[in-house]
Amino acid sequence: MDAVETLKQKAQTSNFAYLKLLQKYRFNNDEMHYIFEGYEDQSFYFNYLQGLSSNYVTHISLGKKQSIEIYDKIDWAKYDKKRIIIFIDRDYSRILGEAVPTDNNIYETTYYSIENYISNSEVLKRLIREILHFHEEVEINKIVVKYESELELFIKNIKPILAWILTIRSHRLKANLNMIDLAKLFQISEDLSFSKNSIDKIAYLEKVTHVKTPEVHLSGFKHWYSITGTMPSYKIYLRGKFEAWFFITFFNRINNYLLKTYNHNSKVKTNINHSNALEIIGPRTSIPKRFENFLKQLFP
Repeated sequence: MDAVETLKQKAQTSNFAYLKLLQKYRFNNDEMHYIFEGYEDQSFYFNYLQGLSSNYVTHISLGKKQSIEIYDKIDWAKYDKKRIIIFIDRDYSRILGEAVPTDNNIYETTYYSIENYISNSEVLKRLIREILHFHEEVEINKIVVKYESELELFIKNIKPILAWILTIRSHRLKANLNMIDLAKLFQISEDLSFSKNSIDKIAYLEKVTHVKTPEVHLSGFKHWYSITGTMPSYKIYLRGKFEAWFFITFFNRINNYLLKTYNHNSKVKTNINHSNALEIIGPRTSIPKRFENFLKQLFP
């Protein structure tokens, strides 16, 4: 077992991140303490945090629930909220009516999670230019238009899966969503077209998440399906890792597409996958406006 895995196991034990915070916190200096849900979050947030403070300590809670527990345990009469900042994903908590604390030192994403921020047309353009070394603007814009149209199809076809997840969550059933491999359900072809695979999606979801769909009236399922139509942006209800799957898969098809369509051989050396996406794409993402305002309040 390597050092990272050892640290992960320690963090999963009760109060490890909280105790580390108490151990590292000093009342006689201005050292910042950042609490993240996961290790990859740092790659996204430090794109914007760097330069604001050189004196800081990071803590990994390994989950939104754990981050909120740390917030609840801290005696804020003693500890300075301006020095302990907690970063959490929105996920489905608010849709499901779950209690989520709000405070000046808590940043909650506007979208489902940070992965929703790295998946967009502007970032796609940058990746085509900077990683695939293709700079023909007219052709790039055609690819972006294709991306946006195929994304619409993806969103339409994944809505029933999202409604299933919300049904499961509303019944307080614990399903490991990280076990869902969207490549089993959907695909993007070499010509950048989206399609769905012929597979019983509910049976697949039950198998990989080890959760049986509760017996619910069709109206209950339709309720969660219709909820998605009331949101101002699909990024609020589309799970970030699902949108990132579409974005990464689409991008990874572009290299061969450019070769076949425009005879452009990028000789690409950077492989983007789900493990390194935030590290590679995060620094190429524009700062979210709400987060920019949050930082201005934090570092006036």
